[in-house]
Order: sequence, then C-alpha cells, then structure tokens
Amino acid sequence: MSPALAFIGISIIGTWGLATIGLIAGGIILIFFPGDPTTASDNTLGGIVLLVVGLASGGLMQMVVGPLLGIDPPFPIRAKSIIPHAKMKRWASAGELRDFPDGLPKEVRLRSRRITIIRQGETAYAISALCSHARLPLSGLPGSPIKAQKVKDDCVMCPFHGARFEIHSGKVVTQPFSTQFNHDHPFLGRVQSKLMFWNKTAEDIQTYPVQIEDGEVMVGLPK
Repeated sequence: MSPALAFIGISIIGTWGLATIGLIAGGIILIFFPGDPTTASDNTLGGIVLLVVGLASGGLMQMVVGPLLGIDPPFPIRAKSIIPHAKMKRWASAGELRDFPDGLPKEVRLRSRRITIIRQGETAYAISALCSHARLPLSGLPGSPIKAQKVKDDCVMCPFHGARFEIHSGKVVTQPFSTQFNHDHPFLGRVQSKLMFWNKTAEDIQTYPVQIEDGEVMVGLPK
C-alpha cells in the first residue's frame, strides 16, 4: 500500500472517528442530563438513538476503512483453527529470497491469504500476517510510524501491542501489553491496555511450510 493511500485512509478514519465520538458523547449527555423535565423522556430516547448510532458507526468504520490501512476486523483467531503442515500441499511463490529484508517481517498475499515472510540469512519462515490479539499486521502500517520490528531470539513482535510469536512454530511467547512494552510505548501499550481491557490475550498463529528453490521462496498452502 502506498503512503498516499495510507494517508487517505488515516484522514477518512480520523474524520469518521471524530463524528462517531460526537454521536456517542451526545447520546451520553442526553441520557444522563436530559434537561427540562417536560421533555426529559424525549431527550433520553434521543440520547439512546444517538448512542446506538454512534456505536454502530464505530463498528462500521472499522469494517469499511480498516482494510485500507491493512487492518482486518478483530474477529478472534483460535489455536484450534490452525492447520497442520501435512495438509499444505499447494505451493505458491512468494518472490525471490533476495527481495525480503533479513530479519524483518514482510507481508505478501498468496491466493487471498495474508502471509508474513521472515528471512533469516539463506532461509525463510512463513507465518500469518495478522497478530491473533487484535488482527493487526505484524509488518506494521506502511507510511505510518508503526513499523515492523526486527526479529529477536527467533521471535517476531507485533508492533501494535507487543505480543511475540516464535517464527518456527507460531507459538505465542509474550502476551500483549507486557510491562516492558508498556514502558517503551506509553500510548500503544499503557493507554490502549486500559481501553482494550476486554481483550488482552493472544493465541498461537498459523505457520506455513517454506522451501527455497533456485533462490525463490515457495510457501505451502492448504488445498
């Protein structure tokens, strides 16, 4: 995705977000501070309508604008949905090995699947492109300050909330909002951990078999 498209997406989601906040705030004010007793019931009903519309607008905003930024709707990814490598017999090319930065996750799309390729020297690993916590891309957002993080100790870290996964197995080794991540990233960590109190757990993520053939990264996909 180009920086221009990312800027447009961020502008749209920012404007839409402010309007959504206004609807929700207006609804709360009318519900709890209805004003004139003679019109209180009408104001309360109006507040409920504004609140419902605001919440619906927020959900729709994420569904519509999110994909422009590389964000999928935050439906959970459960470990039980992981497919074993033995069932991945369809091989697809992800590109030349030399085109992938060493030690940095890079997202590709293979037959409609979002996959992150991680090169380590002359080999490579393939895992789900989306963190299982909030389904945000492990490679960050192009054109934004949220960048892909260098692989450390054979683990890739989600740049949004700090969940870490083994690149070999997809096992989650560090849950989101760790003490260290919250210290290093006050907004993405400490603040958002309060806002996302209902979702602080990551699951294991899908991995894919990889073969290097004549310098080309071949990824095994489910049939």
